Amino acid sequence: MTRLEYRLAAGVLRVLGALFRLLPHDPRRVVLASPRLPWLDGNLAHIYAAMQALRPDLRYAVLAEPYAYDFRGKVAYLLRLVRAMYHLQTARLVVVDNAYLPIHVAPHRRSTTVVQVWHGVAGIKRVGLDTTRPPDEPERTFLHRYYDHVVCSSESWRPAYSRAFRTPVERVLALGAARTDFFFDTPAMAAAAAAVRTAHPQLEGRRLVLYAPTFRGRGPAKRAAAGLDAARLRAALPVDVVLALKTHPNLDPTATSHDGFDIVFEPALELNGILAATDILITDYSTSVIEWALLKRPLVLFVPDLAEFEANPGLYLDYRTEMIGALAETTDEVASAINEGRFGGVDVDPFVARHLGACDGHASERFVRHFLGEVVPS
Repeated sequence: MTRLEYRLAAGVLRVLGALFRLLPHDPRRVVLASPRLPWLDGNLAHIYAAMQALRPDLRYAVLAEPYAYDFRGKVAYLLRLVRAMYHLQTARLVVVDNAYLPIHVAPHRRSTTVVQVWHGVAGIKRVGLDTTRPPDEPERTFLHRYYDHVVCSSESWRPAYSRAFRTPVERVLALGAARTDFFFDTPAMAAAAAAVRTAHPQLEGRRLVLYAPTFRGRGPAKRAAAGLDAARLRAALPVDVVLALKTHPNLDPTATSHDGFDIVFEPALELNGILAATDILITDYSTSVIEWALLKRPLVLFVPDLAEFEANPGLYLDYRTEMIGALAETTDEVASAINEGRFGGVDVDPFVARHLGACDGHASERFVRHFLGEVVPS
């Protein structure tokens, strides 16, 4: 977003916000909003399900409105944000999982509570205002302002989230990451794994090795991870292994070559459902590493650009001393780790305690009870 675009959009939204603030407050309306995808996933999806179960008496509005970078898309996005500003100024509770312009342009009315739950679990890459190199303007000025609370996965993450989201540490709450509830739900895990294997019969009696990297860059400069030679890796692995690819949902699926992969999962599929069926995960700086730790299954971290990532945006963890899994910088090293069963690194249990201390399978319902209470029987 350019300075001019920000000033125009912020000016329009501020004027509308002032007008909407004159409307009656609706104590029964709850809003779940995301500019990431055209549907709710992860933390928001789990929280929404818990809200509907525990507080069916409330009215819910879902604003899943991905940002676009072309002119027509930007105009359409701004028009959708008018509706978002209306809800922000009149609703009881607004829950978001990313930066969201209507929240950041001006303070909201006191009767509305705004909560940032973020879309990842804990952190690998530095985010928000806590990156090694601060965001460029105008994002540096307006990003992540005016949250009433921020939710994180453990007590140890409260200071980092306070810096990243410009929120006093006492208002950063370690309620747990709602999306991790899935990993404590044995029937849901079994059903998800069965669904993956049923959809892909070639998995019968074989191990699933999943490559699921995050993206590089940000905004319109987002790009796919590079460096892994999937065809070379496939040739080096035994026949009882199925090599699969899951690209990031915010990336063009054609940005990553499919050569060498036995299965290419749809980018829109929820990653955690695929992880339920996965035997070995290959990833990089994705926060899926944190959730994967709950399963205590083999992990390979393919990070040929580690020094670059450490410089910008920066990492919260030292990959050489604090990370679980095997570190690899070449395709051959990935193959060796898998073939030789070398998945060493940090002990998983202390890692989980540090990063997922508030995650126990009840984070979603804990969120609902904290911010909305429960239905009182009549």
